Amino acid sequence: MTSPKPSILIIGAGLSGATLAERYASAGAQVLVLDKRPHLAGNCYDHLDQSTGIRVSNYGAHLFHTNSQEVWDYVQTFAKWTPYEHRVLVKVGEQLLNLPINLNAVNKFFGVELKNAAEMRAFLAKKTRAIKKVQSSQDYVLSVIGKELYEAIFENYTQKQWALDPSELDAAVIKRNPVRFNRDNRYFTDRYQALPVGGFENLVGQMLNHQNITLQLETDFFTWRTKHDLSQFDKIFYTGAIDQYFDYAFGHLEYRSLDFHFERHEQEFYQEAGAVNYPSLDYPFTRIVEYKHFYPPTKKIQATIISKEFPTWDGEPYYPVPRARNHQLLQKYQQAAKKLEPEGIYFLGRLGTYRYINMDQAIAEALQLFTKLNKK
Repeated sequence: MTSPKPSILIIGAGLSGATLAERYASAGAQVLVLDKRPHLAGNCYDHLDQSTGIRVSNYGAHLFHTNSQEVWDYVQTFAKWTPYEHRVLVKVGEQLLNLPINLNAVNKFFGVELKNAAEMRAFLAKKTRAIKKVQSSQDYVLSVIGKELYEAIFENYTQKQWALDPSELDAAVIKRNPVRFNRDNRYFTDRYQALPVGGFENLVGQMLNHQNITLQLETDFFTWRTKHDLSQFDKIFYTGAIDQYFDYAFGHLEYRSLDFHFERHEQEFYQEAGAVNYPSLDYPFTRIVEYKHFYPPTKKIQATIISKEFPTWDGEPYYPVPRARNHQLLQKYQQAAKKLEPEGIYFLGRLGTYRYINMDQAIAEALQLFTKLNKK
């Protein structure tokens, strides 16, 4: 007896694709998942360094945090989780300041002793300028914390990260890390902050561990579709770059990528926090991530692993570039994608929607799409 043909095709074995695959498989559908890489979990992929016992993220730091009870309950079913609250520091001269900017950072940078939110607001009010219509990242920072902190922390970092002046970037980029008027040094303030024991590849592996799911890695969808009839599938979910799906019909959307330089150092820790940003143009990289902070080994060892991140236009597409030129192109691709929905073809995830979304958002949107398409 032959097994039934897959009725659901999913391109991409990251969190968006894995969530939909699991949901449809659990509902009884036959699911085929394709991914061009030799591993699961997309950019969340990590591995255990055998020489040190340190879990290393191959594509930069990926840290799970969410306020969604639905998402938290969902991911709990596939892995055990260990609490982890991320801290980020920024090197300004010889100082290490907290990010996002908070009361502690302002006191240290300006050499003052502000005691509360009211004093901090009053202090910064003298350094900022009113901007009627905040449109760019530059507008936002200047209107909230002023020129001195803008030039010290954000101006050059933005130019290195995005290869654009902050005046060319949407304010939404900087608003991902809003100014805090308290002493909370955590990078995120979400209710749930944790990492999956065994890493993100193990998490996705458990999500896809279902008898109704067929997984094909090292399979490029664009080559594969020249040899297969897509009409055999009831629904197709695509999580790759939306402009590539349409063969760049309206032009290329811009993505920033990263070149990771990994280093091992024979010392217990390299830096004080999981991530330290380097805004100065004296450094060609934007930040250093030390993975030992995320998953500390069970035994104390005099070794650690870091990665230096060098932004580039080449390589895997990581960051959609939020500026006017790309918004205009995206609207055209969105209209083209909308026309495919009656045929059962849908786009999701960071690349499929060309949006700078977090991991919990990717899962939440996949869950919502499944619910929407399967209402009785």
